[in-house]
Amino acid sequence: MALIKALLAGLVGVSLCMANISGIVTDTGSTPISGAMVLLEKGGQTATTAADGSFTLVTSAGILPVKGKMLPNGLSAGITGNLMTVAIGERAAVEIATFDLNGKALFHVRQTMETGVHTIALPQRSAGVYLYRVKSGNGEVVLKGNSVGGGLSGSGVTAQGQSASRLAKKAMAPINDVIAVTKTDYLNYRCVQYSSDTTGLKIKMIASAGTVTDTDGNVYQTVRIVNQIWTVENLRVTRFNDGTAIPLDTSTATWDSLYNNGLTNPAFCYYNNMTNTDSIKKWGALYNWYAVNTGKLAPKGWHVPSDPEWEVMQSYLVINGYNYDGTTDTTNNKIAMALAAQTDWYPFTGAGYPGNDLTKNNRSSFSAFPSGYRYSNGSFEGQSYDCIWWSSTVNYASTAWYSHLYDGSRNFDRSDDYKSCGFSVRLVRDN
Repeated sequence: MALIKALLAGLVGVSLCMANISGIVTDTGSTPISGAMVLLEKGGQTATTAADGSFTLVTSAGILPVKGKMLPNGLSAGITGNLMTVAIGERAAVEIATFDLNGKALFHVRQTMETGVHTIALPQRSAGVYLYRVKSGNGEVVLKGNSVGGGLSGSGVTAQGQSASRLAKKAMAPINDVIAVTKTDYLNYRCVQYSSDTTGLKIKMIASAGTVTDTDGNVYQTVRIVNQIWTVENLRVTRFNDGTAIPLDTSTATWDSLYNNGLTNPAFCYYNNMTNTDSIKKWGALYNWYAVNTGKLAPKGWHVPSDPEWEVMQSYLVINGYNYDGTTDTTNNKIAMALAAQTDWYPFTGAGYPGNDLTKNNRSSFSAFPSGYRYSNGSFEGQSYDCIWWSSTVNYASTAWYSHLYDGSRNFDRSDDYKSCGFSVRLVRDN
């Protein structure tokens, strides 16, 4: 809670205390899943689903007004429950505008208020967080409200100005949290939760296709897509399957020398040479293609997918309606959102982009994180908006095929790059 308050310190007039979050967890049909552990990751609240799959994360109660600095005209404002209180030190025109988190203006009202305190009833809206701008002359107060009204009735606003977008961007970080749900025999569920007052969440969990353990003892969950079994996490093994160590290269100079000197030495690294265990588990490791080409990265019964195997998955998802717009044209795949995880992608406006609305990502449960990459010159790039996976397929003498997601693209792309690049690796089970 202290972190949330600190992040909100720049907003005048209100301290946001999250209200309860509730919902139901089922399988991909409608069968309730009981005994699942639900966690709000930043807040730390936990709950276990009941026999009917329901849960409630008890956080706190409502929104509490706090004292803000006195603004011109003696303007101040606050929200309690469904009421907005506006105080003004002298007679003046007051504007009240409401925006959603995308910056869309929902309501606008302007009226002259006499000196004193005025109470305004806010009509109820659908569950979520809304922004309220109260302005008089040069004074402006920005408030946040949970599941409360968008202003007085009437005077709807159709235009969206730049100020609305800025207000929305201000609000994104403080209320960003992740709901995680775990249950044996199901894939781990993680989804960004923008609203801090949400009821009636419907969480659907996909059955796991089992697990696979690498040479280091790391365990990975898997998912079935068509007739293939894929890992849903990036590989992070540090030893080949014969027990020998994969060389760890943290030096920009030596990584760059692989390309410049035509070397074919296997190597791996972590993005920006990170050392935190949790971060490594989340993002995985980056391997050059020479490590892939040894054929020893995967445990027995598994392998790094070939380029045709990546194509099989891509075609299946397109044909079966996983394009964001429901089309099934295999010459124009739009499956980026279906593959991308529901967390960690940098915001990017555009229909079908993984960064546009994270809550709509990951229908396939492939759970692609924007793990970034290491280019052949040794530089690290792309974390939070890019992920690239090697295939085992050669293109030219110095390049190999890879598959790629980017937060500003609707497509799941394939191309080739230098074998000395450091890319992520997924595994697929042998047939």
